[in-house]
Amino acid sequence: MKHMMICCGAGVATSTVALKKLEAYLQGEKLLDKVRISQGTVAEAITRDDVDFIVSTSPVKVSVPVINALPLLTGMGTDKVFSRVKELILAEG
Repeated sequence: MKHMMICCGAGVATSTVALKKLEAYLQGEKLLDKVRISQGTVAEAITRDDVDFIVSTSPVKVSVPVINALPLLTGMGTDKVFSRVKELILAEG
């Protein structure tokens, strides 16, 4: 099971919006049971070593893939975010 972390500056407002949209998408794609989702701040994301990839509304410099979550807030470009999340969940390894 993959571990996806959703984060923003404070770990509350914009990450919650992104989380809800991703949960709805993953439910529709029948992928919700294939990923463990955690939520937090960018500072927390930097210190985690158990995350496969990060979806963030703020810039994060880590060694795992980071997906820009701003399209989930603006509504423009959400398909690219969703397809990249799906790709990373289904990736081997």
